[in-house]
Amino acid sequence: MFYDIHAHLTSNEFKKDINEIIKECEKNNVIVILNGLNVEDNEEVLKISKSSPNIFASIGMHPSYEYDRNFEKQAIQNKDDIVAIGEVGLDFKYSNKEEQISNFKRIILLAEKINKPLIIHSRKAQEEVLKLISNAGVSAVLHAFLATNKLIREAAELPNTYLSIPSNVVYSEQSRNIAILAPMSRLLCETDSPYMNKNERNTPLNVINAYKAITAIKKISMKEAESAISLNVKKVFKNIEIIKK
Repeated sequence: MFYDIHAHLTSNEFKKDINEIIKECEKNNVIVILNGLNVEDNEEVLKISKSSPNIFASIGMHPSYEYDRNFEKQAIQNKDDIVAIGEVGLDFKYSNKEEQISNFKRIILLAEKINKPLIIHSRKAQEEVLKLISNAGVSAVLHAFLATNKLIREAAELPNTYLSIPSNVVYSEQSRNIAILAPMSRLLCETDSPYMNKNERNTPLNVINAYKAITAIKKISMKEAESAISLNVKKVFKNIEIIKK
């Protein structure tokens, strides 16, 4: 079983063939956690997650969007149907840093209230994100944490904090560094579909490339990689085994 803990099948790039992509995931034993970007996108994520036993929902409020307080109500109302709060976090590519930090603090409190892990975006804000999650009362997954070696090591030492290896690890030295520096007990895998792929659309099926890279870097078998990541998934996303029953 392969787990892609971060994908965006609600993207327009999947409009024509999302059903085929989901069928291929089922056929190839790929489990996908869809990450919502805003209240409207979250509704679509929730809808798609009900269409397949291989698709799960994480609803979020991406920092590139204006914060919508209806998100908090949405998360509480759907807490039994989601496995995480994400995609959330900070993106200092945008100028409203203080507002983003304030909103992210609210989201951390929300995640603690409904006892859900966070899936976190941290572009140009990795150090600030680590500060904010250091005392969080829930697990945190750092999505595509393309940071310095020092910050990767610091992240891996934080309690209940996991780093997700993108499928672009096959050509990205930054992604490869995550797999090298973080222990197996703190690793997850993702694609960020349809993004983070050279010259073509990414899909959840490419998460297998991340697993293959981990086997080479950690010098373990595919069976060992699958087993270790499955264990990490179940530690982080505590209701993933029961939510479909």
